[in-house]
Amino acid sequence: MESLPSVAFRVLSAQWPAAQERAAPSEVRGASPCRGISEAGTIDRVALESSPQTPLPKRDGPGPEDGPGPDGAPRPFSRFVEAGTARLHYLVAPPRHATAPALLLIHGTGSNALSWSYQVRGLRAVARAFAVDLPGHGLSARIGAPSVPAYAAAVAETMARLDSGRFFVAGHSLGGAVALELALRHPERVRGLILIATGAHFPALAATPSLFLLPAAVAPGKFRDLFLGEGVSAEALALARAAVAGCPPDIIRADISAAKAFDARAALPRVRCPALILCGTEDHITPPRYAAWLKEGLPDAHVVLIRGAGHMLPLERPEQVNAALATFLRGQRLLPRMLRRAGGVAAFLARRFLERLER
Repeated sequence: MESLPSVAFRVLSAQWPAAQERAAPSEVRGASPCRGISEAGTIDRVALESSPQTPLPKRDGPGPEDGPGPDGAPRPFSRFVEAGTARLHYLVAPPRHATAPALLLIHGTGSNALSWSYQVRGLRAVARAFAVDLPGHGLSARIGAPSVPAYAAAVAETMARLDSGRFFVAGHSLGGAVALELALRHPERVRGLILIATGAHFPALAATPSLFLLPAAVAPGKFRDLFLGEGVSAEALALARAAVAGCPPDIIRADISAAKAFDARAALPRVRCPALILCGTEDHITPPRYAAWLKEGLPDAHVVLIRGAGHMLPLERPEQVNAALATFLRGQRLLPRMLRRAGGVAAFLARRFLERLER
């Protein structure tokens, strides 16, 4: 597997069109759509048109686009919440069950809440999913000095206004760092962690000059080479590229700096909630060894590797990601409180038993 610096150098050395160009036809030709996505089906055109280039209406109430999508599943509502000094935007779809646990979804570098489109709608049977725009991303207001702790503080304020109880928190890439920070700073609010294509630190990123990183992130003709695996659908590719292309360059730079500065390795043993770790075998940004390092450091963690997938797992492999999250959420709800508190071998064996029941 190529290192991040070598991939970035190859991407930058290649001939690629201007940053404003749409995806090259060769990137999407022959791409197979994701099949059998639970509850979500395919993302309708409203979601595609709601990328940062043509943002969602700035409103707090439902509108015509909040009605059922072509597949019958309700489209996510667009909402805002005052989080400290910032006004943050999030997406939410009504769950099937009022007692479903709260699930907070945190996107990665230069992205936004739409990167969780498949999960917001696809996990309605098992969770009340909230996908938040981090400060300065999507429709959320900026904050003064972006960093992982600052993002975590803003998200914690959002959680307090959304629900008084505990959340399962899922984070992708930089969002995984924010999720870890939340679990460390606010353990009483985090019921479980889902860490997707992320790490406790990002050594390859830290070793790559920032000069390479921003152009590599927005190079349209080579975006898939760096961030996505084979067989990604045209729809998922369009959503992934639209999010990054619509993010202000200074916010992407701030995200990269925040990721470079993040290092939670020494603190991992203090995370007491259970964790699910997902990683693609073809992820160039946070390769499988990052998942292995997380598992080694966390007291109660389980790793799922998704063969052939790249870095953008929630969009690339929504069916597999949703199935893994649903199994984890159901398992934590069924796991007796006594065993959860016991931790160690007892909790591990009980969770394995429940996973076998799900198969």
